[in-house]
Amino acid sequence: MFEKKKNSFFSIGGQVNNSSSQSEETLERAIRAIGKFEMNTIAAPLYWYQIEPEEGIFDFGQVDLILKKARENQLKVVFLWFGTWKNGASHYVPEWVKADKKRFIWAQNAVGALTRILSPMGRETMEADGRAVAKVLAYIKEQNKDDMVLAFQIENEPGLLGTPRDYGRESEEMFCTAIPENMKQFLQNLKDGELFEIWKENGSLLSSPWKETFGLMAEEIFSAYCFASYVENVAAAGKQAYELPLYVNVWVRETGSRIPGIDYPSGGATSLALDVWKYFAPHIDCICPDIYFDDRDTYQMVCSRYNRADNALYIPESHADERNALHLFEAVAKHGLTGIHCFAIDSTIDNEGNLRPECEQFRHTVKILSSMKPLLEKYQGTGKIYAVVQQEWMESMFFDFGDFWGRVYFLNRITDEPYIHLDCGHDDKEHVQVRGKGLIVYAGGGEFFLAGDGFKLVLIRKDNMEFMTSSLRGFKYLNARNQAYKVVEEGEFDSEGKFVSKKIRCGDEADMGLWVYYDVGLVHAVMEMEI
Repeated sequence: MFEKKKNSFFSIGGQVNNSSSQSEETLERAIRAIGKFEMNTIAAPLYWYQIEPEEGIFDFGQVDLILKKARENQLKVVFLWFGTWKNGASHYVPEWVKADKKRFIWAQNAVGALTRILSPMGRETMEADGRAVAKVLAYIKEQNKDDMVLAFQIENEPGLLGTPRDYGRESEEMFCTAIPENMKQFLQNLKDGELFEIWKENGSLLSSPWKETFGLMAEEIFSAYCFASYVENVAAAGKQAYELPLYVNVWVRETGSRIPGIDYPSGGATSLALDVWKYFAPHIDCICPDIYFDDRDTYQMVCSRYNRADNALYIPESHADERNALHLFEAVAKHGLTGIHCFAIDSTIDNEGNLRPECEQFRHTVKILSSMKPLLEKYQGTGKIYAVVQQEWMESMFFDFGDFWGRVYFLNRITDEPYIHLDCGHDDKEHVQVRGKGLIVYAGGGEFFLAGDGFKLVLIRKDNMEFMTSSLRGFKYLNARNQAYKVVEEGEFDSEGKFVSKKIRCGDEADMGLWVYYDVGLVHAVMEMEI
């Protein structure tokens, strides 16, 4: 996770509902749902109020419960710290923090009304939060000898809702004076991006107050500076206790009318403020967008903005629905996705424990990604992973694999019945009338791996045009009948990372191309390179 390198664990997980990790009963329901999907990770929140009910007195029973249940079910764990902020509010802080409004500063809006959000200007709050995180991470270090804990989320969608910045006395004074020295250094190092353009449009000032320096977006940029600085201090305290990967999740700004504090929490690590966060919070290993968009363009745009040379793409919150089931494959192939978690996983099953019908396609996607997991970890960032996604009205897709051309045919658009043929267990309508999706990995040397739903791949080796255009190679039907396979097989990777064949395909099952359906696992094909 969070690393653009070979063998980085690809986490496929479920995040339990906000309050579901406080009891064994609600946690078990979430784990049952995770089991329905066959995911490999549970993401569960830790509540500051429950961990430190009295200042300086800690109770790690919640940590123990989550680890116990995860071990019983062979799941990796991601802990979420619901500390100072959760969804642009401060509902999960202890009573002793809520009660002392002199010591712990709460943000004010523009008319002076007190919000229910702790201010990022509160040094006492920051230090108390940092001490709590350090204690929690030190305890996790003791319990994590088996490396089952993958990562730790600092806060949750931090920022301010209902106001673009804190208008309290200390914040007002800072906003109305010249930007600090470290902000000047940051701007002088900035070379491009939306924030750079805003600064340039306002005169590239280096010794002026925030409003003059950033114009209309000054409040959000100021808030991002304050929140990033606060979270950095908390993260640094945690890292001193345990060098576990830390991340911050983001309520993204690509929604509504994009008004900070109204459509999303102002001050979070949005695409506008991402450079601020990367610079001022270096102890945060990854900044991660929560993506709930249905449309492909917005989904992929957000992925592209968070997939950077200095930031791996990991999606900690998303829907377990059919649209997300499609979008993920392009996120993997085009944007180097390193992991995906679905929020409120315990809501995906009914009271009898059955998976809700609207989640069925996402279950398919989890199975596909799981079968591909060792390959995703091996080939991240190599350009060898290809996404197959049937967009509306699409009949087929073309791929150039270097020494092969490939044509993906979507089974729900093929009218030639012999060319649809799969096997005796997958010849019903339900196996054909499914939207095509999945992944292809070309390892090179004629070796292909495929997993997915509702498509088949026909390959043509790029040798010479005379041979390629002969009747045995050029015609759809005959090309498939005369394909030079060394082997076509179904199987899976074992715990050692070795491919284990479970079924050899030959005859009718291989003649018409390399077909996939989610329940067959991985399809492995090796082509002859010389004929």
